[in-house]
Amino acid sequence: MEILDNKETITKITLQMKKQIRFLKYATLFASVLVLFASCGDDDDDVPVAPTLSIDGDAGITAKTGEPFSVTLTLNAPGGNKELAVYTNGGLLETVDLDTDASSFTFNTQNVPADAEEGEELLYQFSLIDQADQESPRVDFTVNAARYDLITVGAESLYNITIPEDGIVTSGTSVKLITGRNYYIEAPLSFENGSSFTIEEGVNVYLDVPTEPDEDRVEIILNAGVDVSIVGTSSAPVVMTPSSSLTGTPEPEDWNRLFLDGITNAEIRYLRTEYADDGLRVRGLDDSNTLEYIQTFKPGDEGFYITDGNVNAKYLVVTDCADDGFRIGDAYAGRLQFGIGQMSEAPGDDFHLVEIRETSKPILANFTLVGPGKDAGDVYAYRFTATSDGRVYNSIASSFSKRGVRIAESVTVGGTLDGPTVFAYGYIFDLNEQFFRDDTPNGTNPFQGSMDGDTFLNPFFNNVTGFDTEGKPIVETIDGIGVNDFIPAATVTAKESFDPSTIDTFFSSVTFVGAIENESGDWTAGWVKNPDGTIR
Repeated sequence: MEILDNKETITKITLQMKKQIRFLKYATLFASVLVLFASCGDDDDDVPVAPTLSIDGDAGITAKTGEPFSVTLTLNAPGGNKELAVYTNGGLLETVDLDTDASSFTFNTQNVPADAEEGEELLYQFSLIDQADQESPRVDFTVNAARYDLITVGAESLYNITIPEDGIVTSGTSVKLITGRNYYIEAPLSFENGSSFTIEEGVNVYLDVPTEPDEDRVEIILNAGVDVSIVGTSSAPVVMTPSSSLTGTPEPEDWNRLFLDGITNAEIRYLRTEYADDGLRVRGLDDSNTLEYIQTFKPGDEGFYITDGNVNAKYLVVTDCADDGFRIGDAYAGRLQFGIGQMSEAPGDDFHLVEIRETSKPILANFTLVGPGKDAGDVYAYRFTATSDGRVYNSIASSFSKRGVRIAESVTVGGTLDGPTVFAYGYIFDLNEQFFRDDTPNGTNPFQGSMDGDTFLNPFFNNVTGFDTEGKPIVETIDGIGVNDFIPAATVTAKESFDPSTIDTFFSSVTFVGAIENESGDWTAGWVKNPDGTIR
């Protein structure tokens, strides 16, 4: 019994000891938690609120290359400023020590890179570091590079393109004119092989008008080997116009010309040149180039002056030129489709809207030429001269005082639809004199057809249906076509439903006559100027 009692006593003592140990463990753990919470509370009291940073004003500026830029920052560091961190290209550019209590700071220790491209966007980021080494979130600031000085012409702010020595843009040099800016060119520019010239949509380029008689007029010459991109849109074309458009009354020949000489792989779309001498001069271009949607407005000489090479082009408009609208010569042998020549007044004697000359062999399709009226001046539509072998299909000419289609004595026509000289599936009407003229003495222009006894022959399928008692052609007309109007009231299908793409695959496959099928197909809307200066 005594042994049993001792065992019970030992068991009770053991249980009591375990309870005491368990109590001590929990007490120690609780005390540790209290100490932890107390220490955390002390830390919160010691660490300041994190800093913040903001930009005072716009989050971006335009600044000239090679020159410093500045940005003012608003500082908020409850724990006191330490430094400003500046980042670019994702990496740390520099740190700048700050006054502890400053509330703002102007950063101005960096220059826009001298080699930045026109319009290149340079992203900088800023953050504020306080005395506890806490860093604020970064804020973005964009610098848009400008390579040229800003000047005022009239009431317009323009970027003045730097003219290099002797006006030569050397190899490796890029001239880029960007959307959102307009530019001023005060002297002639000639681009060498290996340079580049780019104009983006919506850019207006103002060419200086000389004030002295012996001062050279501005011209832009793009030579072989130059990378050329002049690309606008129907709602935002590229426009080249004289500075007199801003300061006075512009006149034809206020500047010289845009000249493409031997260029390859150029892209020109939705361009309007205004009041030049030659609206667009093209020489020796091959079919690697893209020329589309171009208007030459009131040039003082030729509208489109195209020689040599075989470049193809579409959607061309010449308005109120003082000499030939389309002067096609030398050994040019390309294709042109959808061309418009519009004359609101007669410029002078012996004027032709399309003249095919020298040894050229162009093929034209879907042209519409409208003159100033039957009683206005000495104006012609088409002329084939020298030893040219031009071919014209599905085209229209109306409202001229003189001839519709004139053939020089030296030109060989032949009797077929594929050459050497052809005017076929066309409409010539509303003329004061001869619809078709052959300069050969007593010659008869074959394009008007002929009589074989009582039978009328029309081998070129033009709009002549026969001859009156005086031997003049009787012709079909087109409603809607006339002075200042080059869109027909309704689609007119070429005779035999002729499709010029059967002649050459460059041509779009259409069977209508003229440059524009009907009102709904008006590709001049939004970017072409009417003679009165309004936009169509």
